[in-house]
Amino acid sequence: MKKQFQVVFRVLFIFGVSASCNPDDRIQQTPALAEQIRGLKVKRVTPNQAVMIADDWGKRITKQAQQELTRALGSKSADVLALCQLKNLPKIDSLADLYGVKISLLGAKDVKNAALNPKEREVLDAYLYNAENKLPQIANIQKLGDSVLIYNTPVATNELICTRCFGQDPTKLAVWRVKFLKHNIVQKVDEKSLLKLKKK
Repeated sequence: MKKQFQVVFRVLFIFGVSASCNPDDRIQQTPALAEQIRGLKVKRVTPNQAVMIADDWGKRITKQAQQELTRALGSKSADVLALCQLKNLPKIDSLADLYGVKISLLGAKDVKNAALNPKEREVLDAYLYNAENKLPQIANIQKLGDSVLIYNTPVATNELICTRCFGQDPTKLAVWRVKFLKHNIVQKVDEKSLLKLKKK
């Protein structure tokens, strides 16, 4: 009961502070306030639901990120090195903020990247093997403990991203990596999406 009171009080406090501002400020703060209030609602997301959400969001994120990077790389004045490191790409930055994720683009050299979890390097090594042997590639989700999910999807070798960012490598391997934190999934998923998942 005490916890419920604290949550209600916190919502009322946020609303009260917002209402005390002038009307123009209140209108500008509405989206942020709505996001805070949504985050206060108690939502239960099972591990399987988290995986399904990460898979759905991962597809959306990488599709839009790929479109943005491809468009930028097609420019005659493109700073290829910076773009391949996902710099100067506002839409990709916005996607990262919107979903609360970290977006990266990996290549064959990252098989030995010590900053990656060993499980991630194993999956990347499998992607590299498939690329070397011209085998089909598919998206993959890895669980790293209870709080992290990694969504990977390879880029087709005939795409501009592979030739411009990884053309120096014979396999031209390019793999999108999206890192999800479970608490961000819980905070950002809407109730309607959760309801749909529960019906599956």
